[in-house]
Amino acid sequence: MHKKKSVTAVFILLAATSLFSFDGAVDAKNNGSLFNLDPILEGILFASSAGLNGIVLYFDKVGEVNHSKFDGNIIDSSQVNGFDQLLMNSYSSAIDKLGTYFGIVSILTPTILLVAPMDQWLTIGTMYAETITLAYGFKELGKICINKARPYMYFEGFPKDAVNDHDWNKSFPSGHTTMSFAGASFTSLVFSKYFPNSKWKIPVIASSYVIAFSTAACRVASGDHFLTDVIAGAIAGTACGFFVPWIHSLNINTQKVGTNSTYDVSVQAIPMGAVLSIKY
Repeated sequence: MHKKKSVTAVFILLAATSLFSFDGAVDAKNNGSLFNLDPILEGILFASSAGLNGIVLYFDKVGEVNHSKFDGNIIDSSQVNGFDQLLMNSYSSAIDKLGTYFGIVSILTPTILLVAPMDQWLTIGTMYAETITLAYGFKELGKICINKARPYMYFEGFPKDAVNDHDWNKSFPSGHTTMSFAGASFTSLVFSKYFPNSKWKIPVIASSYVIAFSTAACRVASGDHFLTDVIAGAIAGTACGFFVPWIHSLNINTQKVGTNSTYDVSVQAIPMGAVLSIKY
């Protein structure tokens, strides 16, 4: 079901990009290379995300961390903090599915970046793969480390499969929201870099975040998450969506406007951190 929806969303996004004329394309002073791939940096990012996801997978599947058994009794809502009690909801299967649909579309929003020069597709694709894997690892780490029952466990009619799958107490943070905001932030930043003067920049940014916020709203309305869950997910996803493109933009040669002098700002990843150098 989700696969069919994702394929449909891809075709819709691709069709939409063909209708628009994206003026104000790639900044010529950077020769089209607004983001650079570096073997060492990519190795560190992919190794870090692989290690993070590997650790989470081990503790979840092998160590069965946070696989608490449900005692069968509805949880007392008085245990929930006042802020989260503001929007606690019982389970809604229809809204749950709608939130998943919004989440899939949000993750796919970077497909609009196919309008960028073809020689930049590998760079964009690599950066987004790193963004998504990091975001996924962080949200799964949060679920493993923090035992928090989902809102629907405080009401009658909670989904029994969530109990059987040990998913009922993995409310923090919201995974759908984390991934959605990672996609929205990545799309917004990268599109703005490639098309700084485009009339479509604001609509693309606004649309990306509207879909991400819709995902978060559905996760709360469906009873799957508390407000703090989606807020944490939005922060984590946004951080990943901005961090990866940003760190790939630090080693770009820049021409000072109106002068004949140039300066080079670069970042070099090393095992214990990074070295920032400026040559002029």
